[in-house]
Amino acid sequence: MIPELSGSPRRRRSRVAAAAPLLTSLLALCGCGAPAATTVDAARPAGLPGTSGLLPDLATAPALPPPAIAEVEVRPFHEPGDYAHRNYCGAGATEVLLSAWEAPTPDVETVARTTGLDPRSGETGAQAVAAVNSLLAPVVRPVLGHDRYQGAHATGLDTVLAAIRADLSDPVAIGLFGHGVPVMLQTMTRSMPGWNGWNATHMITVFAADLRHGDPALDTVTYMETPSAIAGYSGPDSRTITVAALWVAMRQFLTDSPRDPVNLIF
Repeated sequence: MIPELSGSPRRRRSRVAAAAPLLTSLLALCGCGAPAATTVDAARPAGLPGTSGLLPDLATAPALPPPAIAEVEVRPFHEPGDYAHRNYCGAGATEVLLSAWEAPTPDVETVARTTGLDPRSGETGAQAVAAVNSLLAPVVRPVLGHDRYQGAHATGLDTVLAAIRADLSDPVAIGLFGHGVPVMLQTMTRSMPGWNGWNATHMITVFAADLRHGDPALDTVTYMETPSAIAGYSGPDSRTITVAALWVAMRQFLTDSPRDPVNLIF
């Protein structure tokens, strides 16, 4: 079942050792019927390196909050400029994401086959998550012991910003792999630059953000566009838009494509 996330950024972990017994007893109450995670932090797999499973590591100082400005190095990608590849934005966004983790990346047809992409309609968010984790498995699983990416149904802007802020500057990924974690999002294109009002479901990979202002009208995200002119896009490879503009496009996806609940891949 896909977690529905609508929370706020992660809270700092307590450093008070006396709280450990209380935390242990409370956590012991959680079982199979525990509610779905409601924050980005809670949705992460337990047992990341440097932690002690579900319990806070009280011997470790709490992490500093993620920086407000972050960028992950990625490479642009251009989908083939023909009609047969007009719905390959999911594969294109995956190519951009993979470029942060490995070089070279698989060819776009390999990505499309792994995803199960339908050239007539594209792919779903859930398919994209499975493909990303499968393609990154040789790099990620030997180090982390599990997949890095998951999908979520994000209905609040705070959830999206928390994921972007945390992942682009993820200290675990930077320490183990030498880079942060790009984030994939689903949008509609009609309000996005370079689409001239054309409306279609779309996948993009966000690789940079400036969230210093705490104001969606001033804060920005930067993402790669991969489609060709035949698919409807004209413009530069990378685009920087305000958080407010991003959320307009994401809200449109929530309204226009309710059958595809995974709109955040982080």
